[in-house]
Amino acid sequence: MRTVRLAGLELVCFVAFSTFAYAQGGGVRPAAPRPVLLALDTDHDGVLSPAEIAAAPSVLLKLDTDGDGRLTSLEYLPSQAAPAGQDPEALVQQMMLLDTNGDGVLTANEVPERMQGLFTRADTDHDGKLTPDEIRASVRKQSGPRGRADRTGQATRMDPILNAIDTDHDGILSPAELANASITLKMLDLNGDGTLAADETKMRQMTVADRVAHMLDEWDTNKDGKIAKAEAPDHMQEQFATLDKNGDGFLDRDELIAFFSAQTPQR
Repeated sequence: MRTVRLAGLELVCFVAFSTFAYAQGGGVRPAAPRPVLLALDTDHDGVLSPAEIAAAPSVLLKLDTDGDGRLTSLEYLPSQAAPAGQDPEALVQQMMLLDTNGDGVLTANEVPERMQGLFTRADTDHDGKLTPDEIRASVRKQSGPRGRADRTGQATRMDPILNAIDTDHDGILSPAELANASITLKMLDLNGDGTLAADETKMRQMTVADRVAHMLDEWDTNKDGKIAKAEAPDHMQEQFATLDKNGDGFLDRDELIAFFSAQTPQR
C-alpha cells in the first residue's frame, strides 16, 4: 500500500510541477473544460439548442468577472481563468509532499526520476536543494514575461465558438460582439438544423503555423515579430541557442516553424 500511495503522490506532484513547465505549443496539453461552451450549454447535453444560442448574449456576460462588459482571455480561457498549475502556493504545497525527511527542502533523491530535469532548472543556486522560494520563483517566471495579463489576436482562433463571436479577431469579446453572439454563432450551423452539435463546435487542430503564431502572441512582448532571449520563458532558455539558427539573439517566425516542423510526426 505504501508503494502505491507513494507512486500516486509522485504522479500528482509531477503533473503539478510539469504544468508550469509546459512548452507553449509543444506536446499535447490535456483537454480542459471550455468556460464559454460550459456556460452556453446549460443542459450539458453537448448540443447548443436554438434556445441556448438565443440566450448567448446574457449567458456569456456571466463570465464577465470584472464587470467591464467585455470578455478577455483571462475570463474565457481555462488555462488562465483557472491556472492551478501557475499558483505558486498551491504548487509549493503539492511539491513539499515529497519532502520525506521533513527538512523543508527537496533534494534530488526525494524527487522521482522523471522530475529531475525540472528539479535542476528550478534549483537556481545549484546547491542540490529545491526550496519553497525557488519553486515559487519558477512558477512566477513561467507565468509570463513581466506578468502577462491577457492573450490577444490568436487567443480565440482555435475555438470555433470564440472565433465566431470575436468577429474582429483581436482576442477580446467586446460588448457589441457579445450582444451579437446569438447571430454570429448561427454561422457555425453547417447543416442548418438550428442547433450546434459537438462536431460543429469542436476545437480546431493546431497546425505548426498556428503554434508559432500563438508563441509570438504569447511571448513577443514588444511585438517586433520575434522572441528575444529575455522574452523567452524559462523552459526555452536551454534550447534558445539551438533554435536561433542565424545567431542573431532572436527567434523569428521562420526559425520557430522550422523547429516545430521537425518535431511534428509526419503522417
